[in-house]
Amino acid sequence: GDHSVAIDTLAAEQIEIVRGPAAVIYGGGATGGVINIIDNRIHSEYYEGLMGAYDLGTGGANNEQAGSFLIDYGINDVMIHVDGYDRSSKNLNIPGLSVSKYLNEAEPEEYPRDKYGDDTLVNSYVESQGGSVGISKITDQGYTGFSYSNHQMEYGIPLEDGAYIDMDVDKYEFKMERKDIANNIDNFKFAFGFSDYYHKEVEPEGEIGTDYIDKQFDGKVEFAHSFFNTPGVIGIDAGQGRFSKDAGKPLIANNQNKDIAIYFLEDFEFNDHTISVGFRQGYTKYDANSFTSDDGAATPGGAESETTFDASEEDFNLTNASIGSVFNLNPNWSLSVNVSHVERAPAMNELYIYGEHHATETIEQGDRNLKKEKSNGIDTIISWQDGKTKLSFSPFFTRFDDYIAEINTGTVQYHEHEGEEEALDVYQYQSVPADFYGYEFEGSREITTNYTADIWGDYVRGKNRDGGDLPLMPAMRIGTGHSYQWNRFNTGVEVMHVFEQDKLAENEYKTDDYTDISAYVSYALPVEANIILSVKGTNLLDSTQRESTSIIKDKTPLGARAVIFGMTGTF
Repeated sequence: GDHSVAIDTLAAEQIEIVRGPAAVIYGGGATGGVINIIDNRIHSEYYEGLMGAYDLGTGGANNEQAGSFLIDYGINDVMIHVDGYDRSSKNLNIPGLSVSKYLNEAEPEEYPRDKYGDDTLVNSYVESQGGSVGISKITDQGYTGFSYSNHQMEYGIPLEDGAYIDMDVDKYEFKMERKDIANNIDNFKFAFGFSDYYHKEVEPEGEIGTDYIDKQFDGKVEFAHSFFNTPGVIGIDAGQGRFSKDAGKPLIANNQNKDIAIYFLEDFEFNDHTISVGFRQGYTKYDANSFTSDDGAATPGGAESETTFDASEEDFNLTNASIGSVFNLNPNWSLSVNVSHVERAPAMNELYIYGEHHATETIEQGDRNLKKEKSNGIDTIISWQDGKTKLSFSPFFTRFDDYIAEINTGTVQYHEHEGEEEALDVYQYQSVPADFYGYEFEGSREITTNYTADIWGDYVRGKNRDGGDLPLMPAMRIGTGHSYQWNRFNTGVEVMHVFEQDKLAENEYKTDDYTDISAYVSYALPVEANIILSVKGTNLLDSTQRESTSIIKDKTPLGARAVIFGMTGTF
């Protein structure tokens, strides 16, 4: 709930969502698809000369100053890549009080409404910087390349004023591709990577409260072929790593992980109709050290207890399979159908965490006896297109045998922290039978050559088949956007309504509905260089907005009304 993703999209060139059978290439357990970030740090194609881009921005609810650049240079079939970014933001401005009225009404003495700030969310600053270098040799037969990247980040923990997380991540990647290896083998890819992740959680007094050290190796071998006279891919993924925690109170067992998987993605033609089949068979193993927790006290002022876990091994055989196709019903209508069986091994924290987590003010308890998460699902996309109008509707249903949920048990532990006794809610990772269903829709209409209107929306319901709703479910959303272009000017407005989330698990508070309005104006300067200036207003109604999917939703709202100024350019 408090750890940032160890990547900054300022350096990304493209972000795509991969769904259906193709998701098996990127890993197992991807029930809703895979987010793939493309950065071109290792180029696969050659471009002569110098080219680049930059992005500058200032403002926003967190008074952010941000900048990024990327430069690519091609000479003698060698591509050189350099990128860098820097982001610095202050404490987040919020529209009023930090604590929700529902949490305050339930526990008024423990949670006054301004506990974490009034108009400003305390200790919510973020500072990050990083960059990468890459080089690749391009030939007619393929390419070979290497890259190094570093990402550093420091960010405050709003629930513990003065505490912060200091993160440092190094990544090394090697990639190679060869084309036209043999008859029916179109190309061969090999990739190898190493990531060295470290973060420390620093207490207000300056001592290290806890730290995470995670070193991971991964490799991939992949062949693209045409054995069945249609495109296909077969590959092997493998990796291993070590996680350790050296400082602070007991929280999670040190452990090692190993995994290997074989996968294929095949297209089959039947009477001019293509069916895609994806399959992935994997094996994951954890080897965890013995561990003694700090369980706190069951009553105020009571004696704190502990639980001891012996060293253990957990292994999981994982099968993922998917089949999908697109049916062109007529020139206007098409139907896409994907049916999938997905299996996921429990994550490290779901198995081994067992202790107090002050960044979220919770007790988290994993379970070494968790089974693999299994689901069967179907998702469809019904699309209609006629000239300048596009519409699509995407209903889905997924049934889980052993969905791993983080459940608020309703019990409390009392722990001494910074000289005071704190009452922390106990959350447990549990396997439950669950159903997920819902839909997405989107539409676009080019009303004139300059004016386009869009609509979109989504809804998700998560049900525990043993009774009740699952925790932290997204709220239903519906939105519309309107954009207009006139010569060098481009302007637009987006309006989105997020409905209240009152389908709640036990010991969970509802989130209210809100309407979010944003607007922007951009102008392309009449100069030879491609430079665009922009202004964007966010949360123009200054509404209080809370994410129903956040474990700290009742303590930290989203940002207040703000204006962001930006400049982008390419050369």
